[in-house]
This record gives sequence, structure tokens and C-alpha cells, in this order.
Amino acid sequence: MRRRKALQQFGLVAALASTGGCASILGGGNQTNDDGDRARSGDLETIGIDGITEGESGNLVVVVNIKNHGDSKSSAPLKVSATIDGTVHEKTPKVTVPGGQTKAVRIPFEVEYAKYDEASRTSIDLDLR
Repeated sequence: MRRRKALQQFGLVAALASTGGCASILGGGNQTNDDGDRARSGDLETIGIDGITEGESGNLVVVVNIKNHGDSKSSAPLKVSATIDGTVHEKTPKVTVPGGQTKAVRIPFEVEYAKYDEASRTSIDLDLR
């Protein structure tokens, strides 16, 4: 009787272990969830574009405000895409903001500001990773 009960318990444990392995193979294992919020990364949040200006060398510069909602310094990559008449220019600097503060981050591009200013279609996209 004890042997039968022990074998039944062992069978249950073996069945659970085998299905757990299948779950991780099918994608149920350790994964990071992307909540789809491109404006936030941890304690950091993109507040918005503070300005689109001409840099000292005549290049396009995008100024983005980033807020840190946490108590300590936090960093994350910020992907900035400037689309000018269908041509996409991208920069992905790592931004660091002290705890509890908002910081204006300047992102210089290698394209001339005049091209952006004179374009018929432009857009700036932000993706805080």
C-alpha cells in the first residue's frame, strides 16, 4: 500500500516536472515583459520634446525632457528618430538622470537643421528603452 502511494506521488511530481519543461520551451519561461509604453523605462519617463534647434555646426539638435521618478540615479537608452521627407535619422544615446529630477537631454544629429526646417514632412519619435 505504501509502495503504491509512493509511486503515485512520484508520478505526479514527474508529470509536473515534465510539463514545466514544456512550458519554458513554449515561451512560459523567464521572459521580460514589454508593457508597450515607449515613454517609460523603469523610473525614467519621457516628458516630451523641449525643442528642435540648430546646433553650433548647423546640425539638427532635438532636446528631450526626461524625468526620474525614483530616489536614485537611473539610466536607459533613448532612441530618437527624426524623419525628414521619408528619410529616417536615428540616435540612441544612454541618458542618466539623478533621482527625483528632470533633465533636458540634447541629442545632436548629423543632418543639417536646414533640411529639417525646409522639409515638407517631418516627425520626431521617442522610445525610452
